[in-house]
Amino acid sequence: MRLFVHQIVILALMLLAMLFQFQVVWKIESSVLEYSPLAVASMMFVPHGIRAIAVVLSGAKAFVPIFLAHLITDLALGLTLTGGLLSGAVTVVAMAMPLVLLNFLSHKRAFEPLAEGSTENLSLFRLVIVVGAISSLVNGAIGAIRYSTSPLDMVAFKYFVGDMLGVVLLLGFLLALKKPLLALGRKLI
Repeated sequence: MRLFVHQIVILALMLLAMLFQFQVVWKIESSVLEYSPLAVASMMFVPHGIRAIAVVLSGAKAFVPIFLAHLITDLALGLTLTGGLLSGAVTVVAMAMPLVLLNFLSHKRAFEPLAEGSTENLSLFRLVIVVGAISSLVNGAIGAIRYSTSPLDMVAFKYFVGDMLGVVLLLGFLLALKKPLLALGRKLI
């Protein structure tokens, strides 16, 4: 039961981040940069921050809600079912790469949450940055292959920059709200 609630929370956070991305970030980008971020990649993809934090804290348990969030939002945007399934699968593969790699380097099981056990004394902040960077590189490489009509390096660069700006923005937001969130957590416990 706890796993199900945990996954529902991740899914809800992902969907909220996607809604913010569509309703705020992409509208600003479209007006300032005079192109549609939907065409290839956003210059700041906020949901990537949620994905990175979820993978660090939950490991492979975050894959199902991440997949579903991408599928749901892609279908809501009018993509085909095949496009939505492919988008969700690519995202899960990109998020699995750093999880498996860091767990391998830490002598842990492949899909275990990074926040548990020994991860070479890396702070959660650093783990989220590393997971975000590795997964954005994988995501950028796959995106460059998928969208071969654009210059390869520019597509990969936009994926990397957009994903990493999303991670940094979300981590900055959480750090700014650290004390109020901890106080709220203590009240709830």
